[in-house]
Amino acid sequence: MKRLSFWAFLIAFPFVLLANSLMAQSDMMILDSSMGLPGKKRPPVPFPHNLHVEKGLSCKDCHHLYEKGKNVLDESNLTEGNKEIRCSFCHGSKSRLNLEQAYHGQCMGCHKKPLKEQKKAPPRYCGGCHVRK
Repeated sequence: MKRLSFWAFLIAFPFVLLANSLMAQSDMMILDSSMGLPGKKRPPVPFPHNLHVEKGLSCKDCHHLYEKGKNVLDESNLTEGNKEIRCSFCHGSKSRLNLEQAYHGQCMGCHKKPLKEQKKAPPRYCGGCHVRK
């Protein structure tokens, strides 16, 4: 019996490590596309990272580094505190897609998809994510 327990542990351990690495990000993040820009009136969006992981999204569903149309992101770079993985690192005010466009393009596409599949949909209107205090 001890031998079986050892093998079960040995097989399960990598999956425990993987689950912990997926949950390594702070659970509640604040997404703020205004970045101090004048005229922006919507409040920042509280983003429950772990909820999105629990719903089955993979890291590369949101995080990306495109080269020749392919997402070549090395997931080992997705560590908390790495400023290069923040959306704002690439999506600045002078980039092809600014931060607001990037958030809306990434988030709204996924939030509208369940509705098309006639499933319960997450928030898809401004006030559902931009919650006023």
